[in-house]
Amino acid sequence: MKIIIPAILGFTCMLAHSQENNPVRIIIGFAAGGNGDIIARLLAEELRPVLGRNVIVENKPGAGGRLAAQTLKAAAHDGSNYMLAPDSWAIFPTILNTESQLRYKLKSDFSPVARIVSYPLGLFVSESTGVNTLKEYVEKAKADPSIALYGSSGSGSITEFLGIVMSKEFGFKMTVVPFKGGGDVKSNLMGGQVPAGVMTPGDGLAEVGGKIKPLGFFVEERWSIAPQVPTFKEQGFNIVNGGAFSAFWTHAKTPEAERSKMEEALKKVLSKPSVQERLAKIYVRADFAEGKVLGQQVDRLINYWTPIVKESSLKPQ
Repeated sequence: MKIIIPAILGFTCMLAHSQENNPVRIIIGFAAGGNGDIIARLLAEELRPVLGRNVIVENKPGAGGRLAAQTLKAAAHDGSNYMLAPDSWAIFPTILNTESQLRYKLKSDFSPVARIVSYPLGLFVSESTGVNTLKEYVEKAKADPSIALYGSSGSGSITEFLGIVMSKEFGFKMTVVPFKGGGDVKSNLMGGQVPAGVMTPGDGLAEVGGKIKPLGFFVEERWSIAPQVPTFKEQGFNIVNGGAFSAFWTHAKTPEAERSKMEEALKKVLSKPSVQERLAKIYVRADFAEGKVLGQQVDRLINYWTPIVKESSLKPQ
């Protein structure tokens, strides 16, 4: 026994040392340079001293976040692999695609870790429209269908489906013009190629030089980071389910102790005023919620959007 116990202790120490040397990987479904990439790298920097391990970011852009999800599913489930993704990754592919098309199962292959940040989506218009308020836009678009075109950041995204909600509320059809990302929507709005667009604050408010005007956010209350932008609701249009967030997921077989360790580390990092300030500069709000709450929120959103998506008759991409 005197020989066996030291051997066991030595083996345990070797395992712990091996894990410390094994970096934590944050997989994201976006190219380098975008908001998602900036958030991931900011968190990686802050998580290193908290976890006592190196943290790296791996970009796996493509297929609306599905490639990143497939990468996480195939990765080791030892607590070293996580995915940072927007809520739309969990919601719309799940509604639009079969599990065989996705090559993963949301509920059984992944476990929610924590919600990280939140932000509202909004309707923005080109200065070429000559409108300054949401009511002016609705009146003009009713008379001129060419103004009722709106850019979205991709087919099958929340930025497209919000157009269906707007059509019902406005009483006329909003026609989507899909682009490959928010940056493309922004540049086409600035150039006047499209009259309106559904975008994030990071795309619609930063460095637009007055060429783009925000008409309203699709949320219940004014957003603290941009309180000058009114909500749709306060302008007489009851559209309030246009908020978005980004969150961490891990493999469903990741040990609960490891999942909880990351959850607590993220909570600690996001409570730092310096981190909150850095996030606010890119127009997102630190908005931590534990994994259980995250899972419940995703379930509610899937239930809300399913009939809207089915009504659109959009085919999976």
